[in-house]
Amino acid sequence: MVIYKINQDKLSEIDYENFKKDEESTFLFILNPNELMDVNGYFRFNYTTINDCIHKDDTPKVEIYENYSFGILNIIDATRDTYTFDELDFYLTKKCLLLVTKADLSIIDDVKKDVDSKGSMILSLDRILYTLFDKMSAKDYQMLSYLEAEIQDVEVDVIEGKTKDYISDIVNLKKKLLFLKKHYEPLLDIIEDITENSNNVLDSKSITYFIILFNRIERLNRKVGNLRDYVTQIRESYQAQLDLNLNNTMKLFTVITAIFLPLTLIVGWYGMNFTTMPELHWEYGYAFVILLSISVFIICIWFFKKKKLM
Repeated sequence: MVIYKINQDKLSEIDYENFKKDEESTFLFILNPNELMDVNGYFRFNYTTINDCIHKDDTPKVEIYENYSFGILNIIDATRDTYTFDELDFYLTKKCLLLVTKADLSIIDDVKKDVDSKGSMILSLDRILYTLFDKMSAKDYQMLSYLEAEIQDVEVDVIEGKTKDYISDIVNLKKKLLFLKKHYEPLLDIIEDITENSNNVLDSKSITYFIILFNRIERLNRKVGNLRDYVTQIRESYQAQLDLNLNNTMKLFTVITAIFLPLTLIVGWYGMNFTTMPELHWEYGYAFVILLSISVFIICIWFFKKKKLM
């Protein structure tokens, strides 16, 4: 457990005993669920929220209590192939911001570095919480740009008719976008509930920052929706390409069948071997049938090419 006293322009680390003696300052806690249980005798948070911190894979949400707000956040860990998330819980009171983690999260270090790098900025609990949300979405535009470029690469390959099964690529893209959709929609609800400030734990001057943050997340969510439509269009184009290839294959088989049908008729006709057939004992009968078959073949090829069926 690490406790920081929030001064006007910096964070100063202190111990738990000095924290309890200081009734005037504000503080930032970084701790795990077990440490949260140890200090809950002082804070008296609802046990349901403690239980949410202990268990994993809870749905992102915010709960507003009389003297504090409790929230569950999912921090995206994105690679080019897969997206996963780590859970980060927080409590916001008028005196303290508690960040509860089950593992070491780089975003907490990013928040502290950002706070330290802005020495002229007047620090507050609201500002640090805003910085946390800001860091959650800071790299999302770049992530969505990479995802859009990946979608465009698939689209180009589909349009060029490259021979590859793109179903798995399209399904993977759909999964990523669905993951992001499930991330942004609860996050919008969380920020909206915080902005309402029904328990007055936020400074009214800080609400503007969270409104700006809400608008940014909403734009990201719309971007995800647009990309989902984009992938759907690519899937439809790919299906149309498959149907076209199938139609071309069936057309080729139809042309081949149509060419060999008259040849089959000739073979069947002269294969009857009736003794009264004029050509049966003709000296040039064999050569005649060969020339006739070649002529039929050439005429059929010419006809289908003229009709642009080949």
